[in-house]
Amino acid sequence: MAATETALRFDPLTEKDRQRIARFVESNIGVQCPASKHSLVESRLRKRQKALGFSTLKHYIDFALEAKEGEQERIHLLDTLTTNKTDFYREIEHFHFLRRSLEARLAASHSRAAVRFWSAGCSTGQEPYTLAMEILEMQQRFSHFRAEILATDISVSCLQTAKRAIYPHETVEPVPLAVRKKYLLRSNKSGRDLVQMDAPVRKLVQFQTLNLLHDDFRKNGAFDYIFCRNVMIYFSNSDRESIIKRFAASLNPGGILFIGHSENLVGNKLEFSRVQPTVYQRS
Repeated sequence: MAATETALRFDPLTEKDRQRIARFVESNIGVQCPASKHSLVESRLRKRQKALGFSTLKHYIDFALEAKEGEQERIHLLDTLTTNKTDFYREIEHFHFLRRSLEARLAASHSRAAVRFWSAGCSTGQEPYTLAMEILEMQQRFSHFRAEILATDISVSCLQTAKRAIYPHETVEPVPLAVRKKYLLRSNKSGRDLVQMDAPVRKLVQFQTLNLLHDDFRKNGAFDYIFCRNVMIYFSNSDRESIIKRFAASLNPGGILFIGHSENLVGNKLEFSRVQPTVYQRS
């Protein structure tokens, strides 16, 4: 076992091994690791080599990709190579649009049926918790408003962080002060300045491990709003097109898809109409 190999060597990542890693990652989660990301892949895998005590990077890669005992490590490898940047109220124009959309919907109908949201690629939870705070604010004006939020990600470690719902205080600066006072609790555990989402916020969100490339979306039913932002930029055009087609099938008629500001719908324009930049309505 690797833990006995204590003399670490900093052997470079070979192009052959980068290609092995790239094939494994793309076939499992659709994320591409082109040659331009050689240094990034090497630096992230080096951390796993050190953490597990493998003497060389190549030994670590062989273990993770080939060994029967490396099955669990393959999950960590995918975690390590997944970019998980997220923020509260990221791309705030989307939340401005959401408020207008919900206000119009709730004013027009007093149905108590739950409006369903999906945060696809939720990372460490900031997006679905932002949605939850927006929903709680809206419920103060529309008492009949019911909502459900499904938050999914491929990364087990990200979902663990999301479920804890504890964040460094400086990361909640984008949250309006009045909203912070209602829904965030201050904590000073271990001398760190932290905040935790309050129980009503956490109660609105259900987390689930989901692979956008391979898992069946239909098991989670239909949604009214899907947020999948800055996730599909890591997929090939063909995978992106397939995922967007399945998003369309998962949206109720008139449902809304939000994508990242650097993304587009490639070949799926027939299934959606554009209502503003990076916001699309199912046709």
